Amino acid sequence: MDKDLVKAQSASNGMLGTYGIGAIGGGIKNNLLGYWLLYYYNRVLGLDADMVALAIAIALVVDALTDPWVGIWSDRVRTKWGRRHPFMYIAIIPFALSYFFILQDPGDLSQTSHFTRLLFLLILMRVSMTFYEIPRGALAPELTKDYDQRNKIAGISMALGWFGGAGIAFIHQEYFLVDSFSNATGYQLLGFWGGLGIFISTAFTAIGTHSQIPNLHVPPERSFHIPTFLAEAKQTLSNKSWLVLFASGCIYALVVGTDTGAGVYYSDYFWEWKPNEVSSFALWQAISVITLVLLASWIASGRSKKKIAVGIFLFSIFVGPLPMILRLLDPYFDLQLFPSNGTDTIWWILLIHSCLIAALGSLGFVFVTSMGMEIVEDVETTTGRREEGLLGTVNGFIQKLIGAGGVLIAGSIVSWAGFDDPNVTREMLTGEIINRFAFVHVVIGICLPIISTLLLLMYDIDRKGHLENVNDLGYVDKS
Repeated sequence: MDKDLVKAQSASNGMLGTYGIGAIGGGIKNNLLGYWLLYYYNRVLGLDADMVALAIAIALVVDALTDPWVGIWSDRVRTKWGRRHPFMYIAIIPFALSYFFILQDPGDLSQTSHFTRLLFLLILMRVSMTFYEIPRGALAPELTKDYDQRNKIAGISMALGWFGGAGIAFIHQEYFLVDSFSNATGYQLLGFWGGLGIFISTAFTAIGTHSQIPNLHVPPERSFHIPTFLAEAKQTLSNKSWLVLFASGCIYALVVGTDTGAGVYYSDYFWEWKPNEVSSFALWQAISVITLVLLASWIASGRSKKKIAVGIFLFSIFVGPLPMILRLLDPYFDLQLFPSNGTDTIWWILLIHSCLIAALGSLGFVFVTSMGMEIVEDVETTTGRREEGLLGTVNGFIQKLIGAGGVLIAGSIVSWAGFDDPNVTREMLTGEIINRFAFVHVVIGICLPIISTLLLLMYDIDRKGHLENVNDLGYVDKS
């Protein structure tokens, strides 16, 4: 490291924790959208999988359209409460209430009315989430400009997001669902407690970071002249490292979209668990994730974030689907490749495997998130503008559009596999239908993430380059 470089500005550990608590609400929301929603509306409430997926996809498109609008607006607005906090405060109540109502009993509705109600509530939740998460995300690179501490703030945020998602998943399976994934009352209880968790966590971060407003960047007044904005946006988004993360994220967004809701189908039909048999998985996964991601700053100290992330992702890509591959191959070999369902052996294997993959994957994304923060100053050295909102939201805009396509594919996979057929038996669901479902996910889950991961090798901001940027810009610790 160049001895002439001065340490970049940093934040207190308490403030990093206060910021991170806001991720709990995001974790609770992600758990619903990524795990429970498709199964609940399809298998419990009886809405066709294609229609559930369409509602999720449309809401995701609306979310994508509002992302850049909110990001650009919060980059330019000037208020006595700063650029980010007014948006966060507005979002808290509708975010929590929409989550609650999505999981309440809709009554006896036609397929069309059922779809319309779900679509409205999902759009409301997505838009209010945008008003909270986009400004909150833009706060992170303003709170700390230190290369290593950015690993810490990303790690804390990831850890608490997992705490929210895994915590509510454990409570839901252990106390609300108990012995059936189809327990409608359990989902209604999830709506109440999850909504309360979103309200408390989002309000805590918004209020807790309010004291930092005087220390945050105040941009010069800028009018929103469309030709000028487009020219500036083109200059901002031409950064090579941003383009690399953008392309990688787009491919991964398709994978995430196609995987929407798959977890409950696997638990119910592939591994044939009861909810309370695997409720502890969520807790152990959360403990594993939190332990590892809180060590992210130490793990990457003096090392390349990029190389660590690529190594982690490549390992996860090949080890992650291994249990499913062995089970799918079982019928073709005389020797049993994987333990039978219902045994203690398979319980322990899948617990350890799920904790390992969850922890490593989360650690990898901590470094990718931290890498994204470095782009803010790299762009500023070229353009003279700090545009955290634009950089984050344009990326999210395209990824969500692609993810929406992935969600539609997810619904099509559910229908194609045979889950929408009212005449199927439990034996068919746990046999040929779930096997078709699993085969498609295994292929997608290996091929596309490899491409996404290899793109990260083209990212070119290292520790020395970042420190040079923050020193050139004057973001240094004078103490």
